[in-house]
Amino acid sequence: MTNSLICGMTCSGKTTLAVSICHDYMRAGFNTVVLDPLLDPRWGSDVLTTDPVFFLAIATHPESSRLALFIDESGEMIGHYNDEMFILATRIRHKGHNSHFITQRVKAISPTVRTQCEFLFMFNSNVDDATELSKDFNRPELKTANILRQGEYFKYARFGSLEKLSIF
Repeated sequence: MTNSLICGMTCSGKTTLAVSICHDYMRAGFNTVVLDPLLDPRWGSDVLTTDPVFFLAIATHPESSRLALFIDESGEMIGHYNDEMFILATRIRHKGHNSHFITQRVKAISPTVRTQCEFLFMFNSNVDDATELSKDFNRPELKTANILRQGEYFKYARFGSLEKLSIF
């Protein structure tokens, strides 16, 4: 994977899916670094922090490579640290890192970040966010995300197929 966007309404399944993806990375030998303002213990990651400056220092360290990075509540974190966080979407993949942006509101994430994501995991979303992502990813079917049930999501690889899956 490269950059991924995981989005949807509260309690739709975003963090549960992200934690599962994080564990997959750990089994594959990646170091995992999570920025989570709630310090959810389910992550079980190598680094779990609430400090964006510390998180960015690890991600951008000259000797870091092959990290799986997770930014929960991305709209909040990136909104306050736009300039610093853009590197996570634009240049960090050249170090072998994979960034995962997890958010409730798509519009809280800059279009620059959204359009740098190769993978989309879209849970139940409001009509405005679903329409926005259907434009960003050139997939009109994403407009129907507002009818997904809890745990259901669309998985889309840019230029690939669109799948409807469930975390259950």
